[in-house]
Amino acid sequence: MKLGGFKKTFAGVAIMAMVLGFQNCSDFALQDQVLYEQGLFDSQTALDQKALPKLTNVESDQLVFWSKPGNPSFVDKGIFYANQTSMVIAVDRSITGKIISVTSGANQEDAFISISGGKVRATHASTTSGQYTYMEANLPSLGERMIIAAGFGTKPTEISLLINGVVQAGTIQKVLEADSFYNSMKDVETGGTAGQIYEYVVYAGDSAQVPVLTKGELNVMSRYIATNNLIENVIFDPSLANEGKDGGAPENPKFAPVKSLLDAKCVTCHIHSSNLKNMTETKAIANNWVRAKNLAGSKLYTYLKGNSVNSSGTMPTDGTLSAAELQAVEDWINSIEN
Repeated sequence: MKLGGFKKTFAGVAIMAMVLGFQNCSDFALQDQVLYEQGLFDSQTALDQKALPKLTNVESDQLVFWSKPGNPSFVDKGIFYANQTSMVIAVDRSITGKIISVTSGANQEDAFISISGGKVRATHASTTSGQYTYMEANLPSLGERMIIAAGFGTKPTEISLLINGVVQAGTIQKVLEADSFYNSMKDVETGGTAGQIYEYVVYAGDSAQVPVLTKGELNVMSRYIATNNLIENVIFDPSLANEGKDGGAPENPKFAPVKSLLDAKCVTCHIHSSNLKNMTETKAIANNWVRAKNLAGSKLYTYLKGNSVNSSGTMPTDGTLSAAELQAVEDWINSIEN
């Protein structure tokens, strides 16, 4: 499968719109539409080029299962260790029941996609029976087959659901109080009735190292698998345009000076810490190094503040922080959204 296959739809629309626009240059609305379509195409292309090599790398620890038509064990790494998971599956629109599940033992489902009563549901389940959170959306109205993608973060409210590439905006529903996922050995099961599963891929995640797939990455694989199976109506969702251009949500600008500080005064000693060397705001939160708008509860801040007054046992060990540097850390933590 070549990346160029993704480009046909938007490229065709953009070129046709350009031709029509040039025939009537006074039609500013049409010219705006040309720019809009070209912007989407550029965003889609940028996202595909960045994400697809990683997502299709069979040597990646993140890619744990991939069942293709004619090759059901294309990737099968057996039991895997994770506290997050992402999945993309191509199925008949008529299928019902639980179509794919990630389990952590006998009768212990962690996350699954199910279809019932014209609804698609992505469920984050606790190992304790009867506790779960979920997001659901309507089945697509067109096509005999469809692509469903879901991402499940560590927390019970961290659920993403895409249908035919479109990000679903439903609210997270709760039945009792579901538990957060914890790192454990997991496996994948597929099922369903009254329909067929054509292809599926599953990614493992670790909140401290490899995060759950972004919505943009789920969209990339949705379109990729749709192309493999000749499934129509699977699109690049315009809401992902910023992720396509920037490779993700924009970084908190207040983190930039903190990143420079860590690189200059911390990484030199902690050279083997991949988390610190490639620190992001997301990683800092996932590792419980900082808490949004909570200086006292942020371990990183406690260490750095201690050093600003030369306390022992704090970091960095080879010098103190200036008032401006410590203030930058405070400003960043206080700006983090919950």
